[in-house]
Amino acid sequence: MIKSIDPSRQKRFSIAVLMIVVLAVLFWTGSRYPALDEKAMMSGAIQLEDPLSFDAVVPIDAAMSTVEKIGYSTLNWLNTNKKGMTFGVLFAATFLTLMGYVTQRGFRGGFANAALGLVIGTPLGVCVNCAAPIARGMHAGGLRAETTLAAMIASPTLNVVVLTLAISLLPFYLVVVKIAVSLFIILIAVPLVARLLPDETRAPSPDVPAPQGWSAQELGQPSIEGLGLAVAGVIRDFGRNLWFILRMTVPLMFLAGFLGAVAITLLPGEMITTLPYGFLALVVIAAVGLFLPVPIAFDVVVVGVLLAAGLSHGYAMALLITLGSFSVYSWFIVTQSMGLRAANLMAGAVLISGIVAGAAVQGWHSYQSRKALELLTGEAPLTQPFMAAAASEADGSLVVTATPFAPRSASADTPFVRLEATKIGIDKPVEFSMRDMWPPFWEGRSLSSGDIDNDGDLDLVIASTEVGLYVYANDGAGQFSRVDVAGGPLDEMPVFNAVLVDVDNDGWRELVVATYRRGMFVIENDAGQLRTAEPAPLQTRADAVLALALSFGDPDQDGDLDVALGNWAAGWYRRIPGEESRNRILWNDDGVLTGARFTDLPGIPGETLSILFADINADGNADLLVGNDFEIPDYYYLGDGHGGFDAITFQDGLVEHVPTTTMGIKVADLMNDGVPEVYAVQIAGRSSGVSDRLKMQPLAQYCDAIEQADARATCQENMAIKRWYKSGNNFNPSYASKCQTLLGRQAAECKAMLIKDLAIQKRDPKVCRLIPADQWVAQSYCELHFAPPRKITSAEADAALPQIKRANVLLESETAGGPLMDSAAARGLEVGGWSWDTKVADFDNDGFQDVYIVNGTWVPNEVSPSNLFFHNKGDGTFSEASGAFGLEDYLMTAAATAFDMDGDGDLDIISQPVNGPVIAFVNAGQTGNAVVLGLSDMRGNRDGIGALVTVTDDLGVIRTREVQLGGGFMSFDAPEVHVGLGQASRIVSGKVRWADGVETPLPQALEAGNRYQVSRQ
Repeated sequence: MIKSIDPSRQKRFSIAVLMIVVLAVLFWTGSRYPALDEKAMMSGAIQLEDPLSFDAVVPIDAAMSTVEKIGYSTLNWLNTNKKGMTFGVLFAATFLTLMGYVTQRGFRGGFANAALGLVIGTPLGVCVNCAAPIARGMHAGGLRAETTLAAMIASPTLNVVVLTLAISLLPFYLVVVKIAVSLFIILIAVPLVARLLPDETRAPSPDVPAPQGWSAQELGQPSIEGLGLAVAGVIRDFGRNLWFILRMTVPLMFLAGFLGAVAITLLPGEMITTLPYGFLALVVIAAVGLFLPVPIAFDVVVVGVLLAAGLSHGYAMALLITLGSFSVYSWFIVTQSMGLRAANLMAGAVLISGIVAGAAVQGWHSYQSRKALELLTGEAPLTQPFMAAAASEADGSLVVTATPFAPRSASADTPFVRLEATKIGIDKPVEFSMRDMWPPFWEGRSLSSGDIDNDGDLDLVIASTEVGLYVYANDGAGQFSRVDVAGGPLDEMPVFNAVLVDVDNDGWRELVVATYRRGMFVIENDAGQLRTAEPAPLQTRADAVLALALSFGDPDQDGDLDVALGNWAAGWYRRIPGEESRNRILWNDDGVLTGARFTDLPGIPGETLSILFADINADGNADLLVGNDFEIPDYYYLGDGHGGFDAITFQDGLVEHVPTTTMGIKVADLMNDGVPEVYAVQIAGRSSGVSDRLKMQPLAQYCDAIEQADARATCQENMAIKRWYKSGNNFNPSYASKCQTLLGRQAAECKAMLIKDLAIQKRDPKVCRLIPADQWVAQSYCELHFAPPRKITSAEADAALPQIKRANVLLESETAGGPLMDSAAARGLEVGGWSWDTKVADFDNDGFQDVYIVNGTWVPNEVSPSNLFFHNKGDGTFSEASGAFGLEDYLMTAAATAFDMDGDGDLDIISQPVNGPVIAFVNAGQTGNAVVLGLSDMRGNRDGIGALVTVTDDLGVIRTREVQLGGGFMSFDAPEVHVGLGQASRIVSGKVRWADGVETPLPQALEAGNRYQVSRQ
C-alpha cells in the first residue's frame, strides 16, 4: 500500500507516525480498553443510566417533561462520547497530516482496500460515532472509499473486548452471526458500494493539499529539511487539519446527539419487548437501530437487557447488526465527504444486512425451539397447573448480671481468619443444581443465629431446600455439632427462611419458617428441643409464593412479637408482580401467632427482598422499611405505636430517593451522634469508571479455592453448566442436546428448565404443561412468569419515592425525624457491587460501627466479585478494607450472620455462598474493648426486640444500638447488643428504651470485657 514517502518530508512523516502511536496508546491504555474491560467485568450487572448512554450526568426521571428528557439525554450522550469523540477528532487530524507526506494511499483492488480498513479499524476501539471523524480524516487524506468505510464499520463491531462482552451476555450463535455479518458488510458490501460511486469519490484526491513548506532556496539550506523545521511544519499542518476536522464534524456531532435523544425519547421503547415477531416490525426496529448514535458496546448491552426482558430473537439480531454499525452521525459524515449516494448505499447495506440476519435468526430459532421441545419432552406426561400448598388465608426495675468474656482468639496476620466451616463442625454440603439456576433458588438460603437451648451459647440454623433444616449446637468455644432433629413435613419442602425468634414469650426461641410455595410454619421450642415433626402452619395469602424477607417487632406495643412478611413472586424476567406479592403484617395475640389476624400493607406490590422494623425518626415507635427489587419503589412506613402505618410519599419530601434494586436495608447510628441512618444497598457500581473498590476474580477460578473435594466437585459441575446455560429468553435452543450429557438429577432438571425457557421464548404458557410432573419447581417458575402483573394507578405512581440506579443509598438527617438525604458518596459507601446482606457493626471494637456487604450473582458475567468491608475511620467516612481485614471472599454470597460464636467479645461471621461451602470468618482481633448486652424483658417481648440501648463510656462518647431482627437479606443475627468501646474501659451510664416506649436507666456502671444480661422485671 504505502510504499512511497515524499523524500523531502521523511522527518515529518516520522513525527506524524509518532504522534499517531502516542495518541493511540494514550487513548487505549488510559481510556478505551480500561473502560471496555470494566464493562466486560460488569457484564450482566450493567445498568443503563440513560436510554442512549451508559452513564448520566443528569439521570432521566419519568417526571421530567419531554423537552427536559431530550435536553438532558443529549447532555448525557455528549458526556458519554466526549473521550471517544475527542480521540476521533485528534486521530483524524493526525492521520490527515500523515497522509500529506505519502504519495500512494491505497491498493488497486477494492477488496484489498476494504481489508486494509478492517485492519486499521478493528483495534481502534471507538464507537461508530467516534469512528466517523476518523473516516472523514482518512478520506480527506486521500484514502480510498473502501478503506475509510471499512474502518468506520470495523472499529465498533469487531473489537475483541466488545465481542468478549457479547459472548458473556448473549447466546453464542447470535455473536457468531454478528461477526459473520459484520465481516460481510466490511469485506463484501463496502467494496460493492464503492464500485457504484464516482471515481473521484472512490479514489479521492486529498481535500487538504499536501503541505509544501519552504523551498530550499528560500531557506538557503539543502533539500532535506532539519528536525526543527520538520516539527514546525508538522505543527502547522496538524493545526490546519485539526481546524478542518473540527469544522466538518463537531457541529454534526451535536446535531446527531440531539436527534438521537429526540428519537429515543419519543419512541415507545417499553413496547419492544412484548411486540410479537413480524416482518414489518423487524424493518422498523432495524431502521431505528440504524439511526441511533450509540456508544461502543451499547448495542451488545442493550440487546442483552432487551433479550432478557423478552425481546424476540429476530429483533435482537437486527439490532445487533444495525445499532452499533451505522448511525445518523455516520450518515452525516459520509454524505459530507462522499456524497448522498454513498451515505444512502452504505446505510442501505447495513439495514438490509440487519433485516436479513434478523429474519434468518428468527426462522432458525423457531426451528431449533421446535426440535428442542421434541427432544426434551419425549413421552413426558402433561401436568395440571401447580397450585400452592393449602394455607389459610413487674415493677420495671432492671437486674444486671455479668459474665466475663472468654480469652481472645489467637492472633493472626489479619483481624479475621477465613475458614471453610467444616473446620468448626458446620458440615452442611453444597446444595446447588441446575434447578437452582433461576430466582429465587440462585439467591441462597437463610442463616439465623441464636440460643436454642438457653445454655448461653449462640447456635445456628441454616435453611435448606433439600432437607428442610440444618441445626447446629455451639459448644461455647466456637465449635459446632449438628443436631439431629426429628423428621417431619419440612424435610420435603424447599425452606428459604428459618428464623430463631421467641414468638410465644416463654423464653425459648421458636423457628419461624418460610417455604417456596408450601406455606409458612412455626416450629415450637420445647425446652431446647425443636419440634420439627409437628410444625404449626401460619396462615398467609392463598396465592403467596414466598416470604423472602421477614422482620419481627412489636409495632402495636402489646408485648409480643409480630412479623412483617416481605413477599416475592417471580423476579428477574417478570419484574412487576401481581397481588400475590402484597406484603402483610401478621399480628401476634398474647403469644399466639397463627396469621389469622393480619394487615395488608398499602402501596404497589413489589418483589420484596428486604424488610425491617426499626425506629427511623426516634419517636419510640417501630417504623417499617420495605426494600423492593426492580421498578416498584421501596416503601417507608411510619408507625404510630398502635399498629398503624402511614407510607412516606414523594410529596412529603422526607426521603430524597431510594435504590432501584434494593436487596438489603439496615438502620443504625453510624456516626455516634444518636441519630439513626438508613443504609439501603443494591447493584452498585457504574458501567463506566467502575470503582477500584470493586474487587473481581475471573469466573474460571470460582471453585479453585474450595478445599473440600466433594464441595469442589459439585461446584465445578455447576460451573460447567453455567458456562453454556443462559436462562430464559437468552437460552439457545440448540443446546437442548446438552441435557443428554448430564446424569441423574441434573439431566431431569435440565430438561425441565429448558422447557421453561422455551415457554418464555415462545411466550406460550401452554408449553409449561409439558414439564414433567416430578419437576414442580421448574413448572412453578414457568407459570409464575406468565402470571398477570398488577396495574399501577397514577396516584400510586405520583406518591412513589424517587429511585436511583447504580449506587447504594445512605439516608441521614441532621436531627431525628428530619428529612433523610443521601450521603453515601460523601461517606464512601455508595459502591457495593451486587450487594446482598449487609452488616452494620463494630467489627474491630474501635468504637465505630463498620459495614460489611456480601456480594455476587449467578446472572451471566465473566467475573465473581469479592465481599466488601468498609471500615469506619471515625471521621464520618469509610474506606474499603476487606483485604486488610481478611474478609475477602469471591464466592457468590447473599446471606450471612454476625455473632460472637466463641464468646470472646468480638463479632464473627458465618456466610452461606451460592454453589460453595459455608464459610466462617473468625475474628482474631486483639485490640479495643467491648461490652455485650443481652436483654430479657419480662414485661414485653422476651428478647427486647425493638428496644433502643443508649450508653455513655468513660471518655464521654455516646452510642446507641437498636435491637432488630430482620433487614439485610435472608440473614438474622442473634438479638444481642454489641458495643465496641475502643480505648474506653467502662460504660458509666446508660438507659434502655423498651419496645413499649418505657425508658429504664441502667442501675450501674458496666466494665468492659463482660457480657451482661439485662432483665426488666
